[in-house]
Amino acid sequence: MRNILFIGLMFVGVAWCPDAGSVWAAKAQHGRTVEQAVVAGDFERAIFSALIRRYGRPHHRVSVRVLFPKNPLIVPTGRLHLEVEKIAGGARTGRRSFRVGLFINGQFIKTVSIVGEVKAQATVVTPVRWIKPKEVVVAEDVTVLTVDVPSLTHDFVLDLNDVIGKEVLRPLPPSQPIRKIVLDDPPIIRKGDRVMLEVRQGGLLVQTVGLAKATGKFGETIPVKNQNSGREVVGRIMGSGLVEVGF
Repeated sequence: MRNILFIGLMFVGVAWCPDAGSVWAAKAQHGRTVEQAVVAGDFERAIFSALIRRYGRPHHRVSVRVLFPKNPLIVPTGRLHLEVEKIAGGARTGRRSFRVGLFINGQFIKTVSIVGEVKAQATVVTPVRWIKPKEVVVAEDVTVLTVDVPSLTHDFVLDLNDVIGKEVLRPLPPSQPIRKIVLDDPPIIRKGDRVMLEVRQGGLLVQTVGLAKATGKFGETIPVKNQNSGREVVGRIMGSGLVEVGF
């Protein structure tokens, strides 16, 4: 009979009262409530906030799920504050370990080791077909997809306007995120193009026709053969088909 009574007291001695914040567990001891429980949701919110403060999420949907510990932690009652220590492992997603300091009424209680899973999704630009190197991307080549990302910091292209009109440096498979590193501004003059050579000196402007001996972008210098004199000069690309040569 004593054992049955003891078991009965164990089941009725703890009351669970979930609310919008922590889930509280009140334990009767001499008629007073002296303890509360810290649950997975408390740690998830603290870790989520720490990640967002550190890395932001302007284009991401981030979630955190605690895998360990699974059971609530019983601590003294009072104002609860959780402080995530310096985050190891950077901004990567997946299974992560965190150390969280637990404070009650501003007083440090203990450090808790948390194992959690971090997930993040982003809407990224992807090709709709294979795009070969040196092709210039047009609007019909790309679309947007929502995908899981391996890190809260990455170089995937998120805006269609950032890829349209760019030249591709590596093959791009369809339905895969496009990285910024594989894109570049296309050249505006290519080797063999006929160009206009300009020479400016004060108010004097001299123009003649030349032949580009190299490919280049705006602001770059390339060798150009003067079609009239046959001499090869070096000039700066100032626009499509326009090269400025020093006097």
